[in-house]
Amino acid sequence: MKQIDNEQSRPVSFWCSIRVAVAFVGFLGMVAHYSQKISVGIALVCMVNHTAIDHHKSSIDTPLTQIDIDCPYPDNIAKIEGPYPWTKNIQGIVLGGYFWGYLITEIPGGYLAVRYGARFIFGIGMIISGIFTLIMPWGASLHYIVLWIFRLIVGLAHGVIWPSMTVIMAHWAPSNERGKLVGFMNAGAQIGNVLTLSLGGLMCSSNFLGGWPLIFYSTGIIGLIWGIFWLIFYADSPRDQRCISNEEKEYILNSTQEQLSSHSKNEFEAPWKSILTSPACWALFIIHTCNNWGTYTFLTSIPKYMAEVLRFDIKSNGLLSSLPYIMFWININLSGAIADMIIRKKILTRTQTRKVFNVLGNLFPAIFVIGLAFMTCKLKYVAVVLLTIGVTFTGCCYGGGFMLTANDIAPPYTGIVFGISNTFATIPGIISPYIVGALTEKDPNNWRIVFFICAVIYIIGMIAFLFIGSGDVQPWAMKHPTEPMAPEQTPFSASNEITSEKNF
Repeated sequence: MKQIDNEQSRPVSFWCSIRVAVAFVGFLGMVAHYSQKISVGIALVCMVNHTAIDHHKSSIDTPLTQIDIDCPYPDNIAKIEGPYPWTKNIQGIVLGGYFWGYLITEIPGGYLAVRYGARFIFGIGMIISGIFTLIMPWGASLHYIVLWIFRLIVGLAHGVIWPSMTVIMAHWAPSNERGKLVGFMNAGAQIGNVLTLSLGGLMCSSNFLGGWPLIFYSTGIIGLIWGIFWLIFYADSPRDQRCISNEEKEYILNSTQEQLSSHSKNEFEAPWKSILTSPACWALFIIHTCNNWGTYTFLTSIPKYMAEVLRFDIKSNGLLSSLPYIMFWININLSGAIADMIIRKKILTRTQTRKVFNVLGNLFPAIFVIGLAFMTCKLKYVAVVLLTIGVTFTGCCYGGGFMLTANDIAPPYTGIVFGISNTFATIPGIISPYIVGALTEKDPNNWRIVFFICAVIYIIGMIAFLFIGSGDVQPWAMKHPTEPMAPEQTPFSASNEITSEKNF
């Protein structure tokens, strides 16, 4: 299909468009993905028999902590006790199992999505994860190692999702709409967190089907239904979408194919050496890993922190644990729209915009995490406010920061670049639960150390991207690497952006 000149293209609707429909269905996929991802974090609060663990601790003469003295559990609030006397180390093992699987399939998933398309990779992955999430209550009844294996398989299935997302947006998101579309699609992750944390607490306190198994049954079924619908609805390119108008098809292809058309699927060869030696890629890898340390620490451990340190009951725990992610979701969408506007109006360059939003998304969480380290159960609502503000600012990275960088610097290889980045960024998901468990097993006051570690790592990632990060297409990722485009000829040139603004 011949590309049409931007100046001759007619205005194309944004809201009533197939590209927004693709982003919306992808948004729902991320809701399903993260509802499964976080399900064990909230379920463990109800699965574990805390009385048995406490009895074991008292039998070895474990002294009361200051939190027990300052904020004892009220006698009139019945603690929900599960059937499993799993220590914090075992809980850390169960939480970490997911991330071992997630780590393995990131790069292969990105490569396969780039070469063969994201339709089957994303859809089949969600169907597999839905099946194994459904049978987790049965696995837990056998042994925690069986539950660990099931979580490992779900992690393997989920590892292909984020790389697939970047490939989807490389084909469907015009460059001047990238922040809005990618931000909205990614924001589904936070809605998945909100729904699972808030409803999970209510499910735990229910007597229907045992309470906590409902968390796995509901999230598993949602994933299965979504995966089947995705396979029916999605097309890997606007060219293959049956419901799209010719005007929208031309508009999307005109913006994206300059960066993608020279790379045939049959002749596809990834520039591995260029990717692994690129400062721009390493800036992404570093900030992604550092930011994820904080994200995964909170994602897997907020329910435990609410219960052990702030002493909220399970219903309040779930609702208050979800509050930071409601604000996170709002900020992702706002920051995506604002970042697009800043770039389109040339207030800042794309690189400068990414750096500004990465500073907002790392510096402020670091500051508020340090404040959180000095909170006690007597100031638990202040702690919730600090936690909410810190997690909210992280959304700047998702709407206008590093989460868009793989699409910015290497559009034809975005799945591979993001797959490598998310592989590094998954390591905190493996290490963090172990560290949190080891530090807080004997003394909940050690949560302060957990928060200090988070703050330092946030700052390291921010500084790395400030010095070597970029938002420009790299020479090795251009259509003709041996003939670098002049600035005015790049896919993200001012003329394209101004014309696209007219189209919008």
